[in-house]
Amino acid sequence: MNNRFRSFLRLRKQSDTVKMICLFVLAATAFFISVIYHVWDICRFVNTPAEYVLTGEGTVSQKRLDELIQMGDVAAVSRQMEVPVTVMYQGMSTTVNCSLLSQGYIEKLLAIKLATGTKRIYMNETAFSEMLQGFSEENEDLTVMENLKPSDGSTELDIRYSMEETMADPAGDGVAVSMEAATAERYKSARLNVVKDDGQEEKALTCTAETEGRLLKEACSLRVLFDRHDLDGLHVEQLGKLGYTIENEEAVVAEENEIGTKLLHIQYGLLAFGMCLIAIFALKHAAQKGWDRS
Repeated sequence: MNNRFRSFLRLRKQSDTVKMICLFVLAATAFFISVIYHVWDICRFVNTPAEYVLTGEGTVSQKRLDELIQMGDVAAVSRQMEVPVTVMYQGMSTTVNCSLLSQGYIEKLLAIKLATGTKRIYMNETAFSEMLQGFSEENEDLTVMENLKPSDGSTELDIRYSMEETMADPAGDGVAVSMEAATAERYKSARLNVVKDDGQEEKALTCTAETEGRLLKEACSLRVLFDRHDLDGLHVEQLGKLGYTIENEEAVVAEENEIGTKLLHIQYGLLAFGMCLIAIFALKHAAQKGWDRS
């Protein structure tokens, strides 16, 4: 074995053909590793949940929810409302956009069991960072900001919050009015939970559970959670046929473009790998002929 290795090293020094073969072997190895990495990355992405924010006409009926639940790979569906929520902590306050969702949907989305009792508001790490930025604009004590940053990917804070609510118009004309316009702003106690998102969700998410009664009356959009992503665009096609408009279309398109780029990496990586193999065998054949003649 040692003799063969020494013979190879001698040939590599003496023959330009052997040097070229070594370079193509290294290139083929690099392309093969790249292909394996991108295939693994796509498989990992496909096996993560896919979420779509949808809008239709008017409030969301139970019939519309049932249509979505019957679709394949659907893990959960919820009506949704977007409201501004003012968060107060240690005298600092900032306003964030919060999604009001059903309890069952949040439990599926975040893979947690919602506790009863104290109101809980959930944020992913991106939303939490944005909230800290909002606090920092009102507070110059950087030490406080550093202490708030989660060290292990999760944290809980006891906060006060004020959520904009609506009520029926007292005039009876069917127009809802803001509670802020009717009563003074009230702060309530809550617990803010920061959930680890594993770097898979770059968009900020703040959500809390809301009663089905309020969602039924006021929600005009909804969220649908699929068990996994698809590569053929079937989810988007099916949702379009049901008459929905995808609110987070930009994120969906960005994901599709990213997958398309990875598929191109795989395609050209395989092509380059094949060309390297052809070059290796051709050079080896030519070198073998030269050695036989000598």
